[in-house]
Amino acid sequence: MSVDSTLHPKQASKKQLTDFLRALGYTPTKHLWIWPKGSVHFHWFNATDYLSFDGVEATVYPCTDDAHNLGPCEWALYTRTRSSGSRADKVFQNETIRRARALFGGNFYNDWGGRNRYSAERAEHRDAASRGLYQAYEVVSQHLSATIYALPPEHETMARISEDASLATLARADPTRILYNALVPFAIASLEGFFSKAFYILIRYSDRAQAHLRTQERKIEFQDAVALAKGTKTVEEIVTSWYSFQNVSSIQKAYSEWLGIDFRKILRSVKNRKGKTKDLDETLANMIAFRHRVIHELELDFDLRHTDISNTMKDAERIIEAFVVHLEKNHGKIIRDETAIALEG
Repeated sequence: MSVDSTLHPKQASKKQLTDFLRALGYTPTKHLWIWPKGSVHFHWFNATDYLSFDGVEATVYPCTDDAHNLGPCEWALYTRTRSSGSRADKVFQNETIRRARALFGGNFYNDWGGRNRYSAERAEHRDAASRGLYQAYEVVSQHLSATIYALPPEHETMARISEDASLATLARADPTRILYNALVPFAIASLEGFFSKAFYILIRYSDRAQAHLRTQERKIEFQDAVALAKGTKTVEEIVTSWYSFQNVSSIQKAYSEWLGIDFRKILRSVKNRKGKTKDLDETLANMIAFRHRVIHELELDFDLRHTDISNTMKDAERIIEAFVVHLEKNHGKIIRDETAIALEG
């Protein structure tokens, strides 16, 4: 659930409140909700070391009611953090109300804490790398699960005749099977994006990787040197660009050389629901080969059915999950929410 905190300043104009928010680093934005005429909306987000997950929303609006008896005001200040917000987001929401109250007086209501009570500021268990990995993990997990949910079913007639061996060839004309083929490259793109991002994050905060970086004598492209000088690119981004994350051997080389992580070993140690080892290394290699045939040879598998593509997406999820679990168990990272919640007791 979100946390809402609303201040009724004793005396503050609209301009004073908006200037105050800008001074704190809030930037103007738009809002989906319908607000009273004259309302202005802001958003704060701190990307440094992945501190923010969602940021803090703030709205300055005409004070039209007083449901919590906070006192009369001309303009009120409303703030909100989402349930998925980070500790830094929650802390800055408190700080925003605290500073506003110090400047303009008045009373506030926090829908979790009550009248003039700030939100509890939970402990931070994630380090910078864990926060970055959490954000990458959440994005790719949401995209894959949404795709699985949205997978269109096979055409009813085609699905029925597929069960008859003598008619199964006709079912290959089902147009949804073309869409299923197109989704395999999406699964690979999801894996590539995640493992590329995870590698960048890990080498950025790894003492081992930073020490290895200082031993490098490899030349870089002139454009990269200019980007480094301008501060638009980091050394870690350049290192990440040296590797392909669409290739199992390249992923293995990157993680092994820079972080001492045996990527293939992780994939080969995963067990299925029955407790038997499932070779996700081979599964990933097959997915990559399938993607290559679709993209570079326009070769489609017309026998690919709903169950097959659903399992491909789930295999992508399992590959990512196996890697994340390994980082949590063997490298002290706190990535998944369930892991962070367990530490809070």
